[in-house]
Amino acid sequence: MVKRRYKKYIKSISWVGILAIQITFSVALYAQDTITGTVTDAEYGDPLPGVNIYIKGNPTVGTSTDTNGEYTLEVSSLNNILVFSYVGFQRLEVPIDGRTIIDIELTQESISGGDLVVVGYGTQRRDDITGAISSIRSEDFNAGVTLAPEQLMQGKIAGVNIVQSSGRPGSSSTVRVRGTSSISAGNDPLYVIDGVPIQTASVNNYVNVAGETGSTPFNSMSSNPLNILNPSDIASIDVLKDASATAIYGSRGANGVIIVTTKNYSETTVNYDSYLNVSSVREQLPFLSRDEYVDYAESNNMEYPNEGAVTNWQDQIFRTALSQNHNISFGGGSENTNYRASLGYNNQEGVIISSGLEKYTGRINLTQRALDDRLRMNINLTHAQVNEDNAAVSSDIDNEGGNMLKDALRWSPTLPVYNDDGSFYQIGELRVNPVSWRNLTDNSERSATLGAFEVQYNILEDLAFSVDMGHTSEYASRFNHVPLSHPLGAGEGGRASVSKLQNESSLIETTLNYQNAISENSYINVLGGYSYQRFVVQSTFSAANQFASDATQWNLLQSGNILSSTSNKSSNSLISMYGRVNYRLYERYNATFTLRRDGSSRFGENNRWGLFPSGALAWNISEEGFFNIDKISNLKVRVGYGVTGNQGIPDNLYREQLSVAGSATYSLGGEAIPSVLPSNYANPDLKWERTTQINFGMDFGLFEQRVNGSIDYYIKNTTDLLLEFSTAAPSVVSTQWANVGEVENKGIELTLDADVVQNQNLLWNTSMNFSANVNEVISISNDQFSRDNFRVGSLSGVVISADGNTQTVRPGLALNTFWGRKFTGLDSNGLETYLDEDGDGQPDYVKIGDPNSDFTFGWSNSVRFKNFDAAMTIRGTVGNDVFNNTAAEYSYINILPGSNVLRAALSNGSSVNQTSQFSSRWIEDGSFLRLANLSIGYNFNTDNIAQISRARVYVTGQNLLLITGYSGFDPEVRSNTQGDDGAPIGIDYLSYPRPRVFQFGVSLSF
Repeated sequence: MVKRRYKKYIKSISWVGILAIQITFSVALYAQDTITGTVTDAEYGDPLPGVNIYIKGNPTVGTSTDTNGEYTLEVSSLNNILVFSYVGFQRLEVPIDGRTIIDIELTQESISGGDLVVVGYGTQRRDDITGAISSIRSEDFNAGVTLAPEQLMQGKIAGVNIVQSSGRPGSSSTVRVRGTSSISAGNDPLYVIDGVPIQTASVNNYVNVAGETGSTPFNSMSSNPLNILNPSDIASIDVLKDASATAIYGSRGANGVIIVTTKNYSETTVNYDSYLNVSSVREQLPFLSRDEYVDYAESNNMEYPNEGAVTNWQDQIFRTALSQNHNISFGGGSENTNYRASLGYNNQEGVIISSGLEKYTGRINLTQRALDDRLRMNINLTHAQVNEDNAAVSSDIDNEGGNMLKDALRWSPTLPVYNDDGSFYQIGELRVNPVSWRNLTDNSERSATLGAFEVQYNILEDLAFSVDMGHTSEYASRFNHVPLSHPLGAGEGGRASVSKLQNESSLIETTLNYQNAISENSYINVLGGYSYQRFVVQSTFSAANQFASDATQWNLLQSGNILSSTSNKSSNSLISMYGRVNYRLYERYNATFTLRRDGSSRFGENNRWGLFPSGALAWNISEEGFFNIDKISNLKVRVGYGVTGNQGIPDNLYREQLSVAGSATYSLGGEAIPSVLPSNYANPDLKWERTTQINFGMDFGLFEQRVNGSIDYYIKNTTDLLLEFSTAAPSVVSTQWANVGEVENKGIELTLDADVVQNQNLLWNTSMNFSANVNEVISISNDQFSRDNFRVGSLSGVVISADGNTQTVRPGLALNTFWGRKFTGLDSNGLETYLDEDGDGQPDYVKIGDPNSDFTFGWSNSVRFKNFDAAMTIRGTVGNDVFNNTAAEYSYINILPGSNVLRAALSNGSSVNQTSQFSSRWIEDGSFLRLANLSIGYNFNTDNIAQISRARVYVTGQNLLLITGYSGFDPEVRSNTQGDDGAPIGIDYLSYPRPRVFQFGVSLSF
């Protein structure tokens, strides 16, 4: 062992030198010093057996504590540094400084500490991580108004792209971890809250106003199911990105895993946090003012509606919104019992009139220890009540249908808001006064409970058995009403609809966990488990019109006509067996191997079970004896490979389903009987999508960890894509699900953190992240089904394309590539011309844009100067395109004077005979740089205040600055142009604008 330490000193030296070194070696060999001591638990004072102790930089020289926590170690120098390492406790480095007796107290690691990372079914030391895992703690969360966990980490983690669907309070977000992989089976990551995987895709409040498939003025995007959590209760968020990390979740890990851990007891205190904020629209769309509108109409001898008013309709529907938030938390306990409880209230107004959200949350976390700490019980329970008022703003509008935002854009600025008698000025059913849309009712009520109960018993000192049970329940209702007095409802006696949803899941898991130091230099952790989870979703929907009075609006049976009445109930189950082995050798070699076997009721009997393996290796080079670069304090390389799955499809698609054909009947005894026909063919071979991923990574630290970061490169291939395709005619069934095709994502991620300044008065930390992902469709075919492409991304409004779609899925291109006519200019008559390379007289359809960004980035700073603190986050994207569907509809003068237009329509050269067309003319660069939030706070000195231990006030701004060439409200868009929650990113039509927010808050501890 000693020879190895001196090996680097005996290269290329003379025999004299060799002799001198040998003499020195002999002296060192026989001049050892003995260090003794005891290692105890800092909290309880108990001796800790099996603690690893070694010389820093040379783990081969070491020992471990005995059953009494005592140790003896021979060292060659009293100037070395001792490293104390023990599972579940913080690693400690202690200089010997000439001492021969060193007693040590080790502190237990906590989840809120930066050294532990939450992984599937447990935690690991950061030094032992072999996969691509990113973490963010509560102190680093985004400041400002946040209602759901994903908004706390927006712009903070490389490889995680988060786009909030709109500025509507409570709106959902699109979260993509390392790109988009699936076409039809969903791309959202799996969320695990305090160990309970939750199902988010089924929670959709979408209701067509009359139960039909046509357009609706009501908002058709789902609410965010993660709103049940209070962001103030969250301690950490850990993102598992590569397959070696996510494979422990098997058939649900293909899109990444986001693990949310809530706060536990820390100390006996009462904390109160509150803020008030003011929000407004950042800017309005540049539509014609009253003078511009009148000047154009009169100069072109157009008759236009003129009531002598001067109305900016955007001013009429946009408002300065006020919001408030209050949270109180308290904790306490005894030697064996700890708890933390919290209550929260949030009331947020939307920047569009008649929109807002009210939210109540309550939470309690309880830990109980017994039997000399061998038995531990944890209870985590949260409940939320969320009430939403939705403005009549929808992106799912065809042709002439209207809503509040659409009519505010197109109504003539010469028309008044009110008549002389105070009633709303109206034109008709297809041209509704924008402000009168607030008289429609669109309310939703949502009650949700999430509970987790864990019992862990240490059978032996190194062997623990645990049982985890979880339950989620959600009850949601939505009420839509168009009154008799409104132009939209006058022709049919008003109409109303009621929808109800019940979504529940139950989970039970048992795990056996063995962790022990096999020898003084090696450690192993073996986990094995069984899991069963069942989901049940049931819903009802009813719609009616022809009411005698608005007073009976929710008693649909008293209406004159039931338009629709449906109900549905479905369930699915997942049974899993899983295991994981973590091995560490000499504090520098780490290996992780995972295997999970899933059985899902969503798939046919031929492929009901799937196997998902993974493995990863890591080498901490900086712990090697030969590594002696002072400025590099940490250097670790990682490689991992794994297989994960995706089962995000509706239930029962693998078997034949029957439905009643409304118009198809047969005769039985002279009576017409409806025909029962298949609605889905049986496919017992249907199985989950399969994603294989390889990841190469490097973690590094410089200048004694003042600078640290990571670099990752990955290749991710998803095969057996779950796709709904059209069946060949003639066929009773129009569509069928099958496993078809392959999609590839590959990219690079970079994270860099630095403590720029560290002294008594000034602390400055900066963090940067960068990620680039290349997406490509490899194929969309299998042995039975072959297709070159299919079209997605529906158009809205009056814009015309060949088939009503804007995007394509085809091999060789990225998913959802914009596909259409390439605009080449205007001819002498002011009509649009398009690319025609083959000269056949017809426009060519080609790639005209890509909604996927070339790269994304984020930059965060945290500064503390004496009692002041400040935080800032900047983020952005480069290279993503946006189809401005709104501009495509309102940039043509042919709709004047019946409809207002964008100011650019008067100068873009288009003829009055040119109609709205989809082409590259309306594909814009969506790259942007956003000052996402800026917060400045002051911490008061409370030493002389008996009842207050902490007091802080702060001001925060959100969305303060946006630098972009995009002409719409915001380049981060996810318009619901497909009438469901699967709309692709990059299409902008009547999007609820994202507001600018100024916030004042206070935090107190008692």
